[in-house]
Amino acid sequence: SPPASLAEHYDLVVADVPCSGSGTWRRNPDAKWLLDPPRLAELMQLQSGILTEAASRTRAGGILAYMTCSLFDVENERRIAGFLAGNADFSELKRRSFTPENASDGFFLSVMQKSDLR
Repeated sequence: SPPASLAEHYDLVVADVPCSGSGTWRRNPDAKWLLDPPRLAELMQLQSGILTEAASRTRAGGILAYMTCSLFDVENERRIAGFLAGNADFSELKRRSFTPENASDGFFLSVMQKSDLR
């Protein structure tokens, strides 16, 4: 059970989840050797858990922002598509991907809103 201070619903919940860090490999090329399929699977499971918990803390009409420093579709676009498929009360307002070609690092952001059922 979360502490009382986290047992509320919020207007804005930001989920800056642990990820592969593939968006930073340009600056930290050695980091790619630390990632293997079992570690990626572990990260994806952790991301799903955090996203589910963050969604449960978002009030009706509130905003949920999901972000990674990853370039991998499985941690970004597919993660959000799966989340939205299982959470009909959320809709995506904006999605933005940054790559080393258009920014300094790779980064992903999805901004979603929980429906206001009033």
